[in-house]
Amino acid sequence: MEISPVDLAVLSLRETDYDRNARYERNWRYYKNCQYEGPQEGMYASMRSIFNMVTKIVDVDARFMMGELLRLQAEPAAAQALEAVWADSDLQQEKYLLARYGACCGDAFIKVVDNRVWELNPDPDPQVPVRYNVLPPDAVAPRYSAHDRKQMLACKIEYVYGTLVYKEVITPSEVLIYDQRDPERLAARYPNRAGFIPVIHMKNLDIGAEYGLCSFHNLLPTIDALNEVASFMVQIIKLYADPVIVGRGMERGQLKKQTVAADGRPMATVWWVPNPEGGFEMLEWRGNVPEVLAFLDRMEGAIRRYTPELALTMVNEHPTLSGYAISLQLVELVQKIKELRGNYFEGLERANRMALRLLELQGKGQFPDKRNRILAEPILPVEEREALRAGAKAEARSLQG
Repeated sequence: MEISPVDLAVLSLRETDYDRNARYERNWRYYKNCQYEGPQEGMYASMRSIFNMVTKIVDVDARFMMGELLRLQAEPAAAQALEAVWADSDLQQEKYLLARYGACCGDAFIKVVDNRVWELNPDPDPQVPVRYNVLPPDAVAPRYSAHDRKQMLACKIEYVYGTLVYKEVITPSEVLIYDQRDPERLAARYPNRAGFIPVIHMKNLDIGAEYGLCSFHNLLPTIDALNEVASFMVQIIKLYADPVIVGRGMERGQLKKQTVAADGRPMATVWWVPNPEGGFEMLEWRGNVPEVLAFLDRMEGAIRRYTPELALTMVNEHPTLSGYAISLQLVELVQKIKELRGNYFEGLERANRMALRLLELQGKGQFPDKRNRILAEPILPVEEREALRAGAKAEARSLQG
């Protein structure tokens, strides 16, 4: 008997997405600046997290992408209904978590919750018929059609709470609930009254693969190399702060220390060395510290120059730059934020269309035109854009003159 694509997708969800979740965990460690959990091996034994640009990159992307306030453009009745869903979901605040999930992990998920009465939701809030729930990426595993990377065939939501495991698999026709003490055993099947999978997958940087890329995917090897070299420099500095003293030309036990004079008065510490050829010296590194420090500065500077989010730091460090120069510094950041907004806003617009469909199924209205558009404030403040434009004009006039 031939198995349908949806059944195949459900069967594949029995396997855990171990590699993807391990990548998410690693990225979160970098974001929290604790990327090296335990002792490293070999060359990395002394590594410390000294250089970490990841937090800055993720936060800049999340804040610039979502802006202070998202606005909704839709047919009046649909807009009013969606604004209520947004308010019930605290979307204006949750949007930063959604963006931070995506920028850090490469993937973000939002579930459109149908708050009607059913077996697992016997006492819903009648004032909140539909709401959005931002899901942690490591709790979600979607499966797509082999022929259409945007057609989701099934989606698993699985997470641990206490000693229990919550696991559900959603298909367009069914919701499968698994035993909380034995997540491999199917406990119940329910019809999917929505008729679609109410989970939206947003890829931070979409390269046509099954999952997206985080905002700093190209920097991790370089950050590791910087931390490796810098950690060795820290060990050298600690050697000078707490030096190792080497004694030469004496036997063990011959060295004598005197801190009190014959009459009992405290005096400067004096070491008595019985052998005239004996002496002391501090163990020190004979390499060229300034050259190593200069290398670290050059590497860090190169990362900052070629990473759009870190260009903001360079602009702040040079307050005398003209508006035209600032615009050149930030043009790549602006283009990246536009790309990210396209990915996330399209996902939110799909979530809005699902929410309107669920409201229709609940008898909360009819919305024949479900088209909607997410609008955000300009990436650069208006007054700053005007300053950039004025700077560009002045620069052009100076070149012509």
